[in-house]
Amino acid sequence: MRKLTLLSIFAFLFIGSIQLSAQDFGVVSIEEVLNNYPPKVSADAELDAMVKAHQTKMQEKQNAMQAIETEVRTKTEGKSQAEIQAILPELEAKQQDYMNKQQELVDYQQAAAKEVAEREEALMTPIETSIRNSIKKVADAKGLKYVIEKSQLLYSNGVDITAEVRKDLGIN
Repeated sequence: MRKLTLLSIFAFLFIGSIQLSAQDFGVVSIEEVLNNYPPKVSADAELDAMVKAHQTKMQEKQNAMQAIETEVRTKTEGKSQAEIQAILPELEAKQQDYMNKQQELVDYQQAAAKEVAEREEALMTPIETSIRNSIKKVADAKGLKYVIEKSQLLYSNGVDITAEVRKDLGIN
């Protein structure tokens, strides 16, 4: 019993010595910072343009496939089995062409997705580093030990450093 009492007292003293105060915590709205950060706005515009260019190219490839479908349908509509047999080599060639174009589309989609992802990473890495460094700089200046994303909290009694981070990054 005495060991349990000593253990309880020790635990109370240990836990009591680890105090966290509201002044140790800061919050920041990363979304608010990102949405107004000029390099992020530029990166989004560049990525949007890249995606649109790829979408246009993919649509061209789909249109080429559709043209083959339409051509085959036109050549076979209303034809007898014998007439279709007569143009069978041509239809098989069209089928092969269609399959090749379909594979080209799949390959292009994969390559485009990879290119966009790589470009996004290349653009976002320095932006994220800059924002992280700014948060650290502001937190250090305010003596904060912890900074938490504001949207993740139901309630916060911590210091909101979003405005200071925006100012440090030159965001109006």
